[in-house]
Amino acid sequence: MKKIVCTLAVLSLFGCAHQTQTGNAYTAGQARQVQTIQRGQVTGVKDIELSAQPNGAGTLAGAALGGIGGSTNGREGSSKSAATAVVGMVIGGVVGNAIDKKINTLKGQEISILLTTGSEIVIAQEIDEKEGAFRVGEAVRILTNAQGTARVTR
Repeated sequence: MKKIVCTLAVLSLFGCAHQTQTGNAYTAGQARQVQTIQRGQVTGVKDIELSAQPNGAGTLAGAALGGIGGSTNGREGSSKSAATAVVGMVIGGVVGNAIDKKINTLKGQEISILLTTGSEIVIAQEIDEKEGAFRVGEAVRILTNAQGTARVTR
């Protein structure tokens, strides 16, 4: 039983993985939607981190694993077993939370763009590992949907 719970807890950590926020990634709901296109030139870039809102799954999974691991120390039902289970839960929760944050932190860029209209805008998005970071002077397209969500593409 403990092995099944441990396996489920570890698998739940992998379920915390983020969805990409690059200029080339679309959700199913964004398909077949009209977008306006603007053109411009990159005038500045700044490296940033994009952090997803933690949902607690990493903390819960870590606490479960730590509690199970700690409970195996000492005789079953003893106060030592209960105490080490609590300590294991706390340590596991802290480690699980750290893993959750690491998994859900993306490398991104704050991209400043001078549009052909003369306006300047800034968009933050994840760096696409396939295409690489944007560079100053690069010609880009800005795609904006009806809800105002914008993305920078080459």
